[in-house]
Amino acid sequence: MARFEEPYEDIESLFDEVVVNQSTLPPSVNIKLLADNKSKKIFKVMRANDLLKYRTGDDVIIIINQNIFEQLTDVQKMIVAEEAVAYIAYDMDKDKVLITEPDFLAHSGILRKHTFEVIENVRETIKSLYDAENQSEDESLSRTGR
Repeated sequence: MARFEEPYEDIESLFDEVVVNQSTLPPSVNIKLLADNKSKKIFKVMRANDLLKYRTGDDVIIIINQNIFEQLTDVQKMIVAEEAVAYIAYDMDKDKVLITEPDFLAHSGILRKHTFEVIENVRETIKSLYDAENQSEDESLSRTGR
C-alpha cells in the first residue's frame, strides 16, 4: 500500500475553500493536498522541488493525517486548514512561492494564563522600547560624530 493517497473530497473542498476565500495567494499558485496517515503531525507544508514542479505543475504540497483530521470538529478542521495555508506566501517581486514559519511562538502555559492579546501587547511594547533605545543611540552617535 502506498504511503501517500488522495484525501477525502470533503477535506480537499475545505482546503480549497480556505485557499480561495481566506488567503492572499494568487490563483497561479498550485497546491496539492495529500494524505499520509502514518504522519506524526496533523499537517506538513512543503514547497515542491523543481523536478516535481516540472512534472506535476504543483508549487506546494500539504500533507495531512486525514485519520486524525477526520476526528476533529468542523471548527477545529477549519482552524487546521487555515493554519496550514498560512505557511504559504507568495513574493510577487521575485515571482516565487515561499514557505514561512509561524510569526508567534509562546509556551502554552503562559498563553493559557495571560491570553494572546496580553502577550502580543507585551511583545509590541518590548519591540517599541528596543526601537526607541536604538533610535536614541543613533541620535547620540550622530551628535558626537559631528
